[in-house]
Amino acid sequence: MALFLIIAGLTGAALAWREPLEALLAPGFHTAPGVGAPLDPLLLRERAEARTGLPVDFLPLVVEPGKAIVLGVDGADFDEIALDPVTGTELGRRQWGDISEGRINLMPFLYRLHYSVAAGDAGATLMGIVALVWTLDCFVGLALTLPRGRQRWWPRWRKAWQISAASQPRLVYDSHRASGLWLWPILLGFAWSSVGFNLPQAFSPLMTAAVGPAIAPPTRPPITGPVDWAAARAQGQAALARMAAREGISAARAEWLRLNRDDGQWIIGFRSSRDLATAYPGGRLYLDSAGRELAVRLPTGQSRRQTLESWLYGLHMGGVLGPLWRAALVPIGLGIAALSFAGVLIWWRKRRAIRARPARPQSLPPRNRVGVSA
Repeated sequence: MALFLIIAGLTGAALAWREPLEALLAPGFHTAPGVGAPLDPLLLRERAEARTGLPVDFLPLVVEPGKAIVLGVDGADFDEIALDPVTGTELGRRQWGDISEGRINLMPFLYRLHYSVAAGDAGATLMGIVALVWTLDCFVGLALTLPRGRQRWWPRWRKAWQISAASQPRLVYDSHRASGLWLWPILLGFAWSSVGFNLPQAFSPLMTAAVGPAIAPPTRPPITGPVDWAAARAQGQAALARMAAREGISAARAEWLRLNRDDGQWIIGFRSSRDLATAYPGGRLYLDSAGRELAVRLPTGQSRRQTLESWLYGLHMGGVLGPLWRAALVPIGLGIAALSFAGVLIWWRKRRAIRARPARPQSLPPRNRVGVSA
C-alpha cells in the first residue's frame, strides 16, 4: 500500500498545477497564436471532423483568448486534437497519456499514474482498493496513538502530537505519528475521495447509508445516426435557462456539451452561483435526444450527498479555495509520500529487531507454584 501511496503523493503534488504545467511543457499544443475574434465552436468541431474523419462528441462552448481548443475524438491512433480557435488551424494531435509521444503527454501520463498506476481499468480498481484500505488505516492509526487508561489521558496523548529529536529512529517515529495526527482530517478526506473516484461500488452504498442516495439520470436508448449539434446547443441553453429560473440559480453559463451516444443523452457542463468557487464547472444538465431535461446535478444546495461530494472532490483536485489550496497540495502530496515511506521504515526496523531476538527454548521446565514444591 505504501508504494502506491508514494506514487499517488508525488504525482498529486505535481498535478495540483496540472494546467499551467501542461501549458509550459507543451506550449505548441495548448497555446494558440491567432489574434482576433474566435470562430464559433460548432464550426471548429466541423473542421475537426473534416480533418480527422472521426466523430467529435465533446465540444467546449467557451474559448479563452490565447488558448487552444482541445476536442476529443474517437480514434485508434489519437483521441485529442488541438485547434487555434481564431484561425481553425490544427496545432497538434495526441493519444492522451501515451508517454511515448514525449513531453506533450507528460502531465496526462502523471495523471494516469496517479489514479491507475498507468494500468487501465485494472490499475484504477487496484488503486481504489488501496484507497479503501488507506481509509480504514486512518482510523487504525488514530487508535494506535490513543493512551490506555483514563488517568492523565490528555497529558499522555499530547506527547503523541509532539516530535522528539532524541535519536534518528525516535525522530522518524515521532514525525510519522505526529504529522499523521496533525493532518488526519486531510488524509482521511483524500483517502475517502480516492475511493469515490476509483471504487464507486464501495463508496456509493456507504454514502447512501450515511447521507442519502446520489442523483442518477435515467438512461435512454442509444443514439445512432447523425445528430444536429446546433439544435442540441440551442435546446441545451434554453433548458439551462429554464432550470436556473426554477432552482433560483444566477449566472448559469454553459461550458461544454457532450454527446453520450451509449446512454442516449446530451450532457451540458455549466458554471453557476451554486459552484464552490471551483476551477472546474460543477453543474451537469442531462437532456434526451429531443432536448428534454432528464436530470440536473448541482454542486451545492441540492442534497447533502451532492454538497459533500463536491467538497471532497474539489479539495482532492485543487478546484476549491483558490491558489492558496493548490499551493498547499504540493507539501500535502509530498507529506503523504513521506508518511508512507516512514511507515515502511518503522515497520522494517521493528521486524529486524524482532528477528534479532534470541530464540526461546522449544520446551521450558515447569514453574514452581507459590507454596507448592515441584
